[in-house]
Amino acid sequence: MIGGKIGIVFCVLMMGVNGLMASNELGERGDFNIQGSLSEVQDSTDPAYVFVDGLDLTILGKGHDEEHYGRLPEKYKEIVRSPVWSLSRHSAGVKLIFRSNSPEIVARWEVMSYSDKTNMTQIGASGLDLYCRVNGRWQYVNSGVPTGHKNEKSLITDMDTTYKEFMLHLPLYDGLRSIEIGVMRGYEIESSQQMSELPIVVYGTSITQGASASRPGMAYPSIISRNMDVEIINLGFSGNGRFESSVGQFLCEIESQLLVLDCTPNSSPDVIRANALNLIKQFRSCQPSTPILMVESIVREYSHFRTQNPQKFGTKAYLQTQNKALATAFEAAKEAGISEIYYLESDGLIGDDHEGTVDGTHLTDLGMMRIAHAIQQKIEAILFD
Repeated sequence: MIGGKIGIVFCVLMMGVNGLMASNELGERGDFNIQGSLSEVQDSTDPAYVFVDGLDLTILGKGHDEEHYGRLPEKYKEIVRSPVWSLSRHSAGVKLIFRSNSPEIVARWEVMSYSDKTNMTQIGASGLDLYCRVNGRWQYVNSGVPTGHKNEKSLITDMDTTYKEFMLHLPLYDGLRSIEIGVMRGYEIESSQQMSELPIVVYGTSITQGASASRPGMAYPSIISRNMDVEIINLGFSGNGRFESSVGQFLCEIESQLLVLDCTPNSSPDVIRANALNLIKQFRSCQPSTPILMVESIVREYSHFRTQNPQKFGTKAYLQTQNKALATAFEAAKEAGISEIYYLESDGLIGDDHEGTVDGTHLTDLGMMRIAHAIQQKIEAILFD
């Protein structure tokens, strides 16, 4: 269910100058791309720092134990559609948890693509987000700003030397070949304890994956994860959240405390009619009592101004047809005797001031905060009321 190794303590005082260097499929590491900001490590071979492979720290958000940062196990390359497999290589929702007393935390990471995204920042797509636990809650610290495929950045300096717990969110729209966490020589870094509760799984679309959060920690599943202090496995696949049974196979493999289905925006009414109820039955057959939350599509902002053709994608009438198909699947599931199934309507999911998106569809940080609040409220009502 959860990757990483528990209870490993690295005392960097005793390590060699180069520390623990992770290799990758491209061969030995060359020089890292280090350019112009106050947050940079000026010498990647500086003996003042020692690096630890991220795979030796606690990893949350994968749902499997394979030693990579992709969201599906390797066997699913032959099971899911090719676009889903490619998107599963992105590390959306995956995070490292560790403790350290080092005055400085450094990260060096190599991404697979580092390409421009029209509606994503480079930080959100290929960067990192560091949080620290303060008085029992996760507080944002700083982001690792990528400048290429290979990066090395100091995330925070000049801290006191008390032990602190950190959470590092990984890229939303890029895959990781490797990541290492660096601390100052003479200090320690160790894995945090894994979370004892079962994870929540969210299966959805580009918005679920994180479009268009400004930084990795602002994808709505990650916001909910921090707020509730629970592991969330993000199975958002941009443009490809379609209630598919192939993904359902993986949902069955994850012992979870709740499943959120947020695939409606990517699914035509016909796809919803064909797939949604079957996926619910598939999941219920393998997890008889796990609650299921079905979420309607948000209203695309431009749909308010288009003529209302229920056959044309992007119109409000089309969206209403999508949501009606979802509601029909929900009612059919209940009529079939499926219990512990819940429904969240689209009203107010991203507010009513029409300022929650970056392009009429994908969410800004404001939109992410709003949808996180709405879905979290529903989750808490299901699990705790």
